Amino acid sequence: MREWGFTLLESLVVLALLAVLLSLAAPSLQGLRQKHQMQSHAEQLQASLLLARSEALRRQQRVTLCVRASAAHAGPDCATAGTWAQGWVVFVDGNDSGRREAAEPVLQQQEALPGFLTLQGNATVDRYISYGPLGRSQSTTGAFQAGTLTLCGVGLPHVWRVVINAVGKPRLEKADRQQDANC
Repeated sequence: MREWGFTLLESLVVLALLAVLLSLAAPSLQGLRQKHQMQSHAEQLQASLLLARSEALRRQQRVTLCVRASAAHAGPDCATAGTWAQGWVVFVDGNDSGRREAAEPVLQQQEALPGFLTLQGNATVDRYISYGPLGRSQSTTGAFQAGTLTLCGVGLPHVWRVVINAVGKPRLEKADRQQDANC
């Protein structure tokens, strides 16, 4: 009578072939994972901007999103230097300064982005983005605040831009890396 099944040697050969195939596929999966992480962070930034805008309308007072102080600094404070890749803080800006004071409530905090990502704003939105009681983006002087935040990834072919128009509405754009001088 003959028994059906695999010998130990046959099983080891199949496992070795599977290991080789998986090791060949892993680098492409890493790139795919980074692409999805990048898109997720762009969407998180847009969601934070929409939260700030809706809270400004709901509370009828200024709500600000600012670059978060580095991880070495404890607490949800605004940074005096650095980029948006350090993370950000959404807070009620009771004194209209664009900087968080200890008594101002924090609505949301975002941790630093992974090391392969960079996030920078152009001159008008390089430190903070603020929404007034009417839901319009405005600087601390009261002027309208429009700008673009660009999210880039090392070795990735595309960039994500969060564009804030003159009335403060953020939108996402995907663009080729070659077309963007900010990366």
